[in-house]
Amino acid sequence: MQELRGFTSRRRAGALRGPVVPAGGPARSEAAVGSGVPRENAVPVPDLDDVRFQALVDAAKRALPSRSPAWTDHNVSDPGVTLLEACAGRVDALVYRANRMTPVQRSRLLALMGITPMAAVPLRAVVRFTRTDSVREDLVVPAGTRLTASRERPFVLRTTAPVRVPANGSAAVGAVEQPEAFTEELGVSDGTSGQRFNPSRRPWSPAAPAPVPPLSPLTEVKVNGTVWQPVASFAGAGPETPCYWWDDAVGDVVFGPFVPLAGGGRQLGMVPLPGAPVRVAYTACRGARDGVSPGTELVVSPGTELPVGILLAVVEEVVAPGRDAEDWRRALERAALGLAPSRRAVTAADHERILAEQAFTVSRARVLDSVRPEDPRVPAPLCPPARPDAVVACAVAVRDPDRAVHYYLDANGDVVHRSVPLNPIAEPTAQDDPPEFARKRLDAVLELTQAGPRLWFSGDRCAWTGGEPESITKELPGLPDPFGAGVDAVAAIAHDSDDYEVFFFRDDAFYHRRFSYRDGRLHPSGGRGVRSLIAESFPHLSPHCVRNPDAVVTLRGVFHFFKGPRTESTLWLPEDAALRVLLVPHLPADPGIPPGDADLEVTDAMREETFGLLDGARLLGDRLQVARPDYRLFRARARVRAWTYTRDGVKQAKAAAGRALSRYFHPTAGGPDGRGWPWGRRVHASDVLTALEEVPEIRAVLDAEVSGPVSEVPDNGLVLLRGCDIEVTD
Repeated sequence: MQELRGFTSRRRAGALRGPVVPAGGPARSEAAVGSGVPRENAVPVPDLDDVRFQALVDAAKRALPSRSPAWTDHNVSDPGVTLLEACAGRVDALVYRANRMTPVQRSRLLALMGITPMAAVPLRAVVRFTRTDSVREDLVVPAGTRLTASRERPFVLRTTAPVRVPANGSAAVGAVEQPEAFTEELGVSDGTSGQRFNPSRRPWSPAAPAPVPPLSPLTEVKVNGTVWQPVASFAGAGPETPCYWWDDAVGDVVFGPFVPLAGGGRQLGMVPLPGAPVRVAYTACRGARDGVSPGTELVVSPGTELPVGILLAVVEEVVAPGRDAEDWRRALERAALGLAPSRRAVTAADHERILAEQAFTVSRARVLDSVRPEDPRVPAPLCPPARPDAVVACAVAVRDPDRAVHYYLDANGDVVHRSVPLNPIAEPTAQDDPPEFARKRLDAVLELTQAGPRLWFSGDRCAWTGGEPESITKELPGLPDPFGAGVDAVAAIAHDSDDYEVFFFRDDAFYHRRFSYRDGRLHPSGGRGVRSLIAESFPHLSPHCVRNPDAVVTLRGVFHFFKGPRTESTLWLPEDAALRVLLVPHLPADPGIPPGDADLEVTDAMREETFGLLDGARLLGDRLQVARPDYRLFRARARVRAWTYTRDGVKQAKAAAGRALSRYFHPTAGGPDGRGWPWGRRVHASDVLTALEEVPEIRAVLDAEVSGPVSEVPDNGLVLLRGCDIEVTD
C-alpha cells in the first residue's frame, strides 16, 4: 500500500504540474511565486484530492463492528484490512480522476443517469389589498395584476386569482414571481453539424396545462437574425430546415447533426453558417438572492384598469421563497434523497423485485435473460466413450443430422475420424475423410446438410469437399481478424430455406453472421456480423469450456461445446435478446381448486402495469417481452389406504387427496414453502407422497407416480396439475 500511495502522489504531482494547495490555503503555484507574478494574478491550483486514502480506511474500519461483529482484528496485519486499503487506494484514485472531469463531461454523465439540475424556482407569496378610498362599491382586482416592489432592480409579482376588495376593507390573494426576460448571445457558429450552445441561466418552464408540453422553454432562437423553430426530434427534418432541439437534460440548444448511413450519411436540420451569431430570448427566475419579505409594499403597475391610488398592496406572507438554480452537486444530493429517478433495474432479480413490491395485478413474476435447454442432457454420441476423449473437430449436419463424425489425431499425428450414428440407420460415407490439405491439421468442419459438401478449415485456408483450398478471408469475405486463421470451431444454426447463422469461435470470443448457401458457397446476407464473448452469449457454460473449445456442434438449436473429455449443452443468447418477463395473475382464493386456462392468461391490465413499472427502471437498450410461463400439464396417480373403507370414507379420502395435490402443485400457493411451485422444478413421485402424507383422511400412501412432460421443466416453466387418479384400498 505504501508503494500504491507513493505512485498516486507522484502521478498527481505530475498531472497538476505544481503542489497541491491545502483547502483554505493560498491557491498559487511555485512558478508564479518564483517568477515574481503578483499573488492575485497567479493561476489557482484546485485541490483535486478532497477525499483522502486514510480517511476512507478509517471510515471503513468504523463501519466494521456494526456490519461484521465477528471481525475483531482491525490491524494492518489482517488480510481483510489489506483488502480495505486496496479498495481505498482505488477509490482515492477514482475520486481524483472524477474531480478532474470537465463541466461538459460531468453534465453528459449526469444526463445519462437521469439527473438534471433544476432551474430557479419563483417566489410565492400572499398579498393583502387594502382600500384607501371612500367609495362603497366593491373593487375587483383581476387575476394577473402586476405588482412591483420599488428598488433598483424592480421585483414583479402577478396575482394568481381574482379577488374582491370590499369598501373600507381588505382582502388577500396569492401571487407568484414573474420571471425576468433575458436576451443573450450564446456564441458564433463554426459551421459544423451538431453544435451545442448553453445559456448562462436555466430557463424557467412552468408545467403547461396542455396535454402536450412545449418543445422548448426558450422564447425565441435567432441565427444571424432569423428565427429558428424548435422540434421534438430531428428525425423528420431535412438539410434545409432551420430548426433546433432543446436538450432539457443538459440545458443546451442543439442544432442538426450529421447521421452516417450506409449510403453516405444524411444531414438532419440546417447547419448554421460559419460566423453566424446565435441569440436566444428566455425567461428565468431570480432565486433566493433577490426576493421580497413580509411587510414589503407593492405598487400596482400602470396599464391596469384599476383606479390609481385607492389600493394599498402589502406582502402579508411568503409562502415559498424563491430557490436558486441547482448546480451539479445539489442535483446529485437530490437524486440521493430519492427525488430523482436514481433506481435502476440492472439484473433480472432487480426487475423481479420491482414487480413484487409495486405490481398490484401480478401475483408472481419471473424475469429471465437466458433460458437453459429444455433437456440439458448431452446426447450419448457426443460424449466419451462414443467419441474420443480429445477431438480436433466434429461434423454434425445442421439440417436433419443422422450421425456425428469425430476427428482426432492418431499416434502418428494424422487426422483420423470415428463416425457415431445419431439414429439406427446411419452409415459412414466416404466424405467423412478429411481432404489432403487438412490431413495433418484440422481446425473445424462445417456440415450444413447431410448429403451436401462440407467446409473444412485448416490454418488460414478452407475448402469445400472436392474443391481447392482457398484463403478463409477470400472464401468468406468480411470475416474480421483474428477469425481469418486458426479458428477453434465453426458451427451454424438453420433459418428459413438456405439461410444459416454461422458462428466462428476463437480463444474466448466468437463472430457470427447470417449467410445464404447457394451455388455451393456461403454468401453474406442481411446486416453485419457481430463479435461477442463466449461467456456472455452462452451464459450457462462452465469456465472450462468458454475458452478455446475443441469443437462446437448444434443439434435442434442447442449448442454442444467440446473441451477435452467434457461436453456441455447450452443455448445461444443473441445480443438483442429481450428480457422475458413471465407473469402469473392472482388466482382464485381456494388453492384446493385447480385454476383453469382462462385464470392463467396474462391480461392487458397486467401488461400495461408491467411496462409502466419496468420501462422507467430498465437500462438503456434492454427490451422487455411479457408472456405467460411455459406450463407443463401432468397427472398424478396414487394408491392410498383410508382410515374407514366405507363409501363415504372412500369419497372423503379421494376428495381430500385431490385438494391436497392441487394445493401442493398450485402456481401461487404451492411448493414446499407455500409461496408457489418453484420455477423450473421438475415433479417426482416423491412430491405426490409429500403432498398426501399430511392428509388426515389418509392412513398410508402405498405408491404414487406422475405422468406427463414434467421430467424436464425449463427455467421459464411451471407445472400444472390437470387431474389425479386416487385409488383407495383397504
